[in-house]
Amino acid sequence: MKTALLLLIGCMVSGACLGQEGRPALEAETAEDERVKTIIQKALPHDLPDWRVEDESKTTGVTWFHDGGAAVKYPFAHGYSIRYVRQNVSEAEKDQWRKIAVDVAGVQKMLDETECEIKVRVNGFSSRLETDGTAQKRGFPSFDLALIGPHESRLMMGIGWNTAKAEALDDQRMAYSLLAPLNRAMPMTQIQTVLLEVKGSPAVLDYFLKQMDIAALRTLVGAQKISNQAISSAKAVANEVEKPLTNPLAGINEIEFTLNGGNFQNRHIRLKHSSDGEFGYLRNNHPNPTTTENAVTRILIQEDDDFKTKMKSGFLDITIPFIRKTGTFEVYAGAEKASFSGGINCWDGCEYSFDANGLTVTVTRYDPVGGFIEGTFTGDVKVGYRLNQPLDNDQKKRPNAQINGRFKVRRKADRF
Repeated sequence: MKTALLLLIGCMVSGACLGQEGRPALEAETAEDERVKTIIQKALPHDLPDWRVEDESKTTGVTWFHDGGAAVKYPFAHGYSIRYVRQNVSEAEKDQWRKIAVDVAGVQKMLDETECEIKVRVNGFSSRLETDGTAQKRGFPSFDLALIGPHESRLMMGIGWNTAKAEALDDQRMAYSLLAPLNRAMPMTQIQTVLLEVKGSPAVLDYFLKQMDIAALRTLVGAQKISNQAISSAKAVANEVEKPLTNPLAGINEIEFTLNGGNFQNRHIRLKHSSDGEFGYLRNNHPNPTTTENAVTRILIQEDDDFKTKMKSGFLDITIPFIRKTGTFEVYAGAEKASFSGGINCWDGCEYSFDANGLTVTVTRYDPVGGFIEGTFTGDVKVGYRLNQPLDNDQKKRPNAQINGRFKVRRKADRF
C-alpha cells in the first residue's frame, strides 16, 4: 500500500511516472479480450421498444498492458458497460414524473425508473454497494449471489462470493463490501468470476434480466481460451539472449544521495537495505524479447515499512532508456522514456518529494540477472512539500535543489 502511495507522490511531482511500464498486448490477448467483450455485448439487449441505448463500450480487444505479465501474474480482467434511457414516454407518465420530481428523493426515483446502467466486470473479485436503507439478498437462476438495493444492485457469478462486511453510513445509508476469493492455482487467463453492477430500481433490474442472455454470460465462467505458452516462450527466448548468472553474486543493495540548496544544506540520505523493496530490472516494452528499441532499465529502491513505530523512510525510482550496457544518459522534466523521482521522510505521504529538472545518470556496471546494476547521478531536482496534504501556503513547490548520489542494486529477472 505504501509503495503505491510513494509512487503516486512521485507522479504528482513529475506528471509522469509509470507510463513506460506498458507493452503491446500479444495477439492472443487482444483476441481473447475481444471475444469476451463480444459475448457480453450480444448477451445484453439492444432492441427494446421503450428503451434506447445511449452509450456502450466497444468490443475492440485490448492492445496494451500496463504490466507486461498481466495475463500471467494477475487475473486477465475484461470490462464492458452499457447505458439505457427510457423512450416513447407517454404524456401521462411525463406528468407523473413532473409531480414526483420536486425534491431530491423524487428526482432519484424518476432516474431509477427511466435510466439503467449495466457494467459487466469479468475477473473482478470485489465490489462495494452503498444504499439508502438495507439491501436484500435475492436468489436468481444462474447467479451465485445477488444483492438488491433501491437504486443499485450487484449480481455475481463464480465460486465463493460473499458479503464480507456491512457498515452503517450517515443518513441511514448502508455500505456493503462484496468479495470473491482468487484461486491462484488456476491460470490467470481463466475466467473465475463475472460481476454485474446495475444502476436502476429493482423493477427495472427485473425487466432487463428478462431481456438478457444470462446463459451466455454464464458460459464465460471457467473459460480458458488463451494459453500462457506465448509469454513463456518469450521468456525462454530472453534467457537465450542473455544467460542469467548461475549463482547470484554476494553483496547487498546500496543507495545514498546528498541534497543541497533551497530547503537542504548538504543533507545526506542513505536508504536502509531492503530485501523486498529494491529492484533493478530490464523492462522490455515489446512481447518479442529480441525487439528492444523501446526497452528500459528501471531501478526502484524503497526502505521497509515499519507499521509498529511508523518510522519515516525514503525511496528512489529511476528509469533510463538503455539496457545491458554502461554509459551516461540525460534525464529531464517531461522526458518520454526516462524518469527520476524520490521522497524522504515518507509515512502516509512524503514530507519532501522530488523529480528530475535536469540530471545525468551514469551506469558504471550492468551485470546479467543475479549480478548488480551500479551507477551515479547528479543534477537538479524539482522539490515538492507534503503533496498528499490539503493545499495550503506551506505546500507550494519549494526551490530546486542539487542532488548527487550513487546506487548499487541487484538485477532481477527481466519483465515483459
